[in-house]
Amino acid sequence: MAVCSGEREYVRRFAEFANRRQASMLAVHGFTDSGELSAYTKEHPVDILLLSEELACDLPKKKEYGTVILLSGEEYQAVPQTEYPIIYKYQSCPQILRQAMDFYAEQAAAVPGVVLRREKMKCIGVYSPVGRTGQTGFALALGKEIAKKKRTLYLNLEEYSGFSELYPTEEGWTLSELLYFLKQGKPAFGWKLEGLIRSLGELDYIPPLHSPVEYEQVKREDWKELLELLGRESRYEVVILDLSGVVDGWYELLEECSCVYTPVEKDETAKAKLRQYEETMKLLELEEVLERTQKLELSTYDGLELLVKDEGKRWCEP
Repeated sequence: MAVCSGEREYVRRFAEFANRRQASMLAVHGFTDSGELSAYTKEHPVDILLLSEELACDLPKKKEYGTVILLSGEEYQAVPQTEYPIIYKYQSCPQILRQAMDFYAEQAAAVPGVVLRREKMKCIGVYSPVGRTGQTGFALALGKEIAKKKRTLYLNLEEYSGFSELYPTEEGWTLSELLYFLKQGKPAFGWKLEGLIRSLGELDYIPPLHSPVEYEQVKREDWKELLELLGRESRYEVVILDLSGVVDGWYELLEECSCVYTPVEKDETAKAKLRQYEETMKLLELEEVLERTQKLELSTYDGLELLVKDEGKRWCEP
């Protein structure tokens, strides 16, 4: 990606922010005039060009520029008199990147490539048949710890996550958009993913679905394909699945996990639910999932800090 604007400080800050994200597939190069940009693209084709609107008249018709998106200083416009999509220039860098990725993903004719990593992406499941166990708090804390060393993506697949209130975002885009894109069979999954990512410190996440009604439209094949594409076309080394029974084929997703953390409680009702869950897994011939399961009675810990540090080391060791 290239960004070109006469505002030198704007270009510097934008490129600096965009290149900071570890899991991004993008390298962003900044230019302050069309001459610099033209010289660079003679030897380095650009997939996406973010160009200040006032420089558009200097833009030659060159295939090296790929998808051109104009940056406008006007937040509201009448019908644009240009063939190029337009993004408001003075919004936050994450918003600009998300909108640019969305434009590009809709037009891209091919995948950006296959991710080469030293080892296969690991999936960690967090699931409990017992309610009110601190499941999500643990999953997030573990994700943040692992993200200090490895590129980590957190996916909340709970019936009611509360994320829209806990972590409000400026746009309403959620995991639903990525799943819809996937169902359309479009090839640029990696770029669409880039446009949906949010961050909690070093931990990346995608805002979850809003309601159980949305989950009804997503079949087990969609979830499995999502995991396959994350492994093939993203740079994430670890994906954490914060699971619930509302997900179609949730037990098959647990089967994909290297480890399943199951928060438990010691009261009789919680124990009965756990026994019923374990019996169900055996009936489904998923004893291997139970063998890879680590039960955690989180209420017995004085905070999660020491626990997630110990568990984080396990996933960060070479």
